[in-house]
Amino acid sequence: MTTGRAAIDRATIAFIAVALALTAVRIWALFESPLGLYFDEAQYWMWSRSFDWGYFTKPPMVAWVIGLTTTLAGTDAEWAVRLGAPLAHLVAAGAVYALARSMYGAWAGFWAGLGWLLLPGVFFSSSLISTDAVLLPLWTIALYAMWRMVNTRAMSWAIVIGVFLGLGVLAKYAMLYFVVCTAFAAWRIPSVRAALGGGRGWVAGLIAAAIVTPNIVWNVNNGLATARHTASNASLDIGDMFHFDELFEFLFGQAGVLGPIIFFALIWAFWRARQKANRTDEDRFLLAYILPPFIFISIIAFASRANANWAAVAYPAIIVWLTGSLFTTIAGRRWLGGANFVNAAIGVAIAVIITTMPAIANQAKGVRTAQAWEQTAREIALRAATQPGEQPFTAVLVDDRATYFELNYYWRHARRAGAPLPPVRMWLLRGEAHNSAEASDPMRTEEGGRVLVVHLQPGYLPFVADDFSVFRTVEHLTVPLGGGVNREMEISVGEGFAPAPRDAAFEERLRQRSER
Repeated sequence: MTTGRAAIDRATIAFIAVALALTAVRIWALFESPLGLYFDEAQYWMWSRSFDWGYFTKPPMVAWVIGLTTTLAGTDAEWAVRLGAPLAHLVAAGAVYALARSMYGAWAGFWAGLGWLLLPGVFFSSSLISTDAVLLPLWTIALYAMWRMVNTRAMSWAIVIGVFLGLGVLAKYAMLYFVVCTAFAAWRIPSVRAALGGGRGWVAGLIAAAIVTPNIVWNVNNGLATARHTASNASLDIGDMFHFDELFEFLFGQAGVLGPIIFFALIWAFWRARQKANRTDEDRFLLAYILPPFIFISIIAFASRANANWAAVAYPAIIVWLTGSLFTTIAGRRWLGGANFVNAAIGVAIAVIITTMPAIANQAKGVRTAQAWEQTAREIALRAATQPGEQPFTAVLVDDRATYFELNYYWRHARRAGAPLPPVRMWLLRGEAHNSAEASDPMRTEEGGRVLVVHLQPGYLPFVADDFSVFRTVEHLTVPLGGGVNREMEISVGEGFAPAPRDAAFEERLRQRSER
């Protein structure tokens, strides 16, 4: 008994020390990162300036987290906007540790928690704020609470499940997979059905519903904006529904998120679990929280498209399952050690490339889209300033939502200092809003007297020009991003904004442009 308790204590202390050290390094890396905010991050920052129960494309939790971290930090610098990400993964790792420890023992818990922190996907996710980063600790705590309720039948765990299920939905609607997974688990596993009985399932469901209700009300009052956007991400084209390339890209994309050794270990584990005799109660429980998201997203990928991170909710159960499966043998532990070493090497290599090798880093679209927005905003601010003998600009019109959010973020200091910068407005390609920028700040006719127009999408320039009575192109602006990669923009001036009708003729012109 004493030896077992000492081992548990050593494992816990070791995990806490390693987890805190890794998180401290990641927070330090936020200060040193050369990357500006991605436009999604700049969008979330804008949302965080005003508390609400929902926003155009996402539930509110990510904006709340940014509001909290920037308030506590006393600044809205990039590192403060992103601070919630490494802290969220620290919490997720703690929940992974607790679940694996409960299932397989203390040292298995240590390796599972460490394995989570070293996943390439977690390396990347810890460097930027996203809905996935906010969702995953909430999902993992709910998963741990579900396992504890299965083993104890305690009503207190039902309350924990309800709270974190509700909060998870406010982070990302992918949390609703938890309901599907739990139903699948109850169908396949008698102990889960028993745990949900005695009113415990109803208590968890009612608590979650109470937490989510304000977001539902917000959606109803705003035309179901977030719900419609979420559905559109998985929209299907009935005439084009067989995409083996998208399916393979999604499936093999998991190797990039989980790491190559863990990816192949997962294939081995699925093969091993195909026979019922090889499945333990832990296997059955964890598979119930792995298979439904993976199967559903694979179907979406085959029928349309899917990003690798859409299956992120399955990763906590995957790490616990693989760790538990491999930890039972010496050879398995060697594979775990090798997997963690390879994943750590991948994470360090990516960090070194981004910080010291811009020529290589900027070949990746995901990196170059976050580069040099502060310089870009400064160049546009110079052109938006009133020149001697000229009338001031009434607005800055952009035809790309990334430019809209980045300008608003990187002009924040100048605006607070009282600089007379014009308001930033979005050009509406069609007659109604299709993103948050178009919904919050569309170009208005009363602000269209004299407008500085910034084109990141030069193909739309003729359509934008038709929305003004007077229009002239001024210059081509090139902003170096490093490594020989540039951001190319067209700068124009328009007067007398009066948008052309978005009718059948307009749609035909758009169609002809897309076919060129």
